[in-house]
Amino acid sequence: MIGAVAHVGITVPDMDKAITFYQDVLGLRVIADYTIEGKEISDMVQVPGAKMRSVFLRNGDDRHGTPVELLHFSDQEGDGGQPYSGVTHNGITEIAFWVKDMDATYEALSSHGVEFYSKPQSMKLDDSGTLKVVYCKDPFGTTLELMQMVKE
Repeated sequence: MIGAVAHVGITVPDMDKAITFYQDVLGLRVIADYTIEGKEISDMVQVPGAKMRSVFLRNGDDRHGTPVELLHFSDQEGDGGQPYSGVTHNGITEIAFWVKDMDATYEALSSHGVEFYSKPQSMKLDDSGTLKVVYCKDPFGTTLELMQMVKE
């Protein structure tokens, strides 16, 4: 009935700023860029007269990985809403990404002014090793989780 996760979508108020962050700062690659409008999309998203730009990004090394979709609705006033206030808010908590080197990633993102909740933390997981993990925010406040599994 249900298959693998196809993509994760994030509505953004500024598409150019979002692409710059996800592509130039995080290192994802744009794999598709569409503008969609018409009755079908308006009915689907329940936004009358919707004109939506949809940009898909994915890790350049992983052709089968789950993409991130950035959505921007032009000619519509956003509700000015903010992302969830924290991880205890019901609903989607974060979008998680694997990283190859947590310390290098943390330093690189810090140099770009990325806001982190804390420094990377290490958590021992049963026999699978230690998980290095940290939360940060994208430019619009969406929580991102960065993870590295360290075998022992």
